[in-house]
Amino acid sequence: MNLKKTKILLPIITILFTVMPVQAQRLTYSVIEKLSVKPVNQNNFSGTDCAFELKIPYIKSENVQAQIPDLPNGVNFVSLRRSEYSDSENGTKIELWLNFSDSGIYRLRSLRVYLNNRLYYLPFEPIVISENPRNILPQLVVTFDNGYEMIQSRRGVKKNGKALSFQAGESVTFTVSLQYGVQIVAFNWAVPKNAIFREIERYEITEGTIRSSEFSEEKIPVAKFEWQPLITGSQMLPDVHIVATSYNGVRVDLYLPSIPINITDGSVEKKQADDYSEMFGYAFSKKQAHPKKIEKKFISEENCLKIAELREAERNSIPFTNEYKERRDFEESMEIKDAAFEPTYFTLKLCAGILLFFILMLILVILLRKLRGIIVFSALVLVFIVCSVIAYVQISATYAIFKGGDLSPVPEKTAGAVASIEGGKRVRIEQHAGGWVFVQFGNSGGWVEDDKVIFIDSKHSF
Repeated sequence: MNLKKTKILLPIITILFTVMPVQAQRLTYSVIEKLSVKPVNQNNFSGTDCAFELKIPYIKSENVQAQIPDLPNGVNFVSLRRSEYSDSENGTKIELWLNFSDSGIYRLRSLRVYLNNRLYYLPFEPIVISENPRNILPQLVVTFDNGYEMIQSRRGVKKNGKALSFQAGESVTFTVSLQYGVQIVAFNWAVPKNAIFREIERYEITEGTIRSSEFSEEKIPVAKFEWQPLITGSQMLPDVHIVATSYNGVRVDLYLPSIPINITDGSVEKKQADDYSEMFGYAFSKKQAHPKKIEKKFISEENCLKIAELREAERNSIPFTNEYKERRDFEESMEIKDAAFEPTYFTLKLCAGILLFFILMLILVILLRKLRGIIVFSALVLVFIVCSVIAYVQISATYAIFKGGDLSPVPEKTAGAVASIEGGKRVRIEQHAGGWVFVQFGNSGGWVEDDKVIFIDSKHSF
């Protein structure tokens, strides 16, 4: 009999519990003590609307009122909204938007909230406001293997620790990283004078890959370098140039921090010429570790002088005329292949003359108000401005014929060889120091005694 009653009552009890509402939970003081106004987003930036949220469980929105707190200078009220929500429990949600003009960590005063006509002060959680990415320009970070870090930013150079100091001949390794940049558009570096410099590793970002547009303070490695200064004194870091795109789309030219580094006289003895050759091999060639002297046909000083005279005559002639053919034939007879083309004064004067003519024509069509003519002659003027500048740069450079031999990393006879260049080649003169000149030939450069070169144009000699 009891079993039958149980079978009858069980479904009835189940229906009653399903239909009858569960007793609502109450908003107690212990629950209110745990409430706080929280930032909605993890990353918040100056000059933008930052959202806050306060969830109050077990109470309807009609029984909730909120008052804006007193805000500090630089913080502006934007909007406030009250609504009901339903997730694990039912309640009222207050959404608040504020705008922060400056970056920093903010601890706002408590939000005044009336719950069932009783006043409560609910605290704001601290919020970190970062500088707006659209106002941040990319910057380079140089990190040395010993942990020393330098940053080249728009506010100047930041560094951790004391001034840097290395010994001459000491090998220094550092990594260049990009911060606050979206993409690298261009990346190049130059071999410095009086130092060994090589790229050890290049990272993915140099391939032009566009990073996520979501703001990040991460330092992205660009390349790792090895630098070995060879002379004492105050030196700058080598010339590394990067063009990067910022979060607002602006392209920025970036260079390594311009801060003097003290190079002291080390206790390491001077290396022999073969050792220098070994060190410089990777600085100027990726295919071989040791530069090899090029065994070419010997060209006498007399023939080098002849080449210089022929090239000077070519400079003062019309391009591709007899002077050009004579110089080319003579160099070929000396087995000098792939000789550089010699710029001429005629080309510069011709470009300048045509430019002057088109400027006059442009002035004329402007006076006649011929729109089509203005467009055409404006374009021609721009083209020949570029041509004239190129011709001027080429003819203004100082060139000489090298008699052949080794290039030195420093203007000293005891130093080893950076590279070896055959006689009769045209080299560019970049610097003069005492009885030495710094010559550049292709990707190779170094010091030679000034009697090793014959200037093509006597007007450019030191």
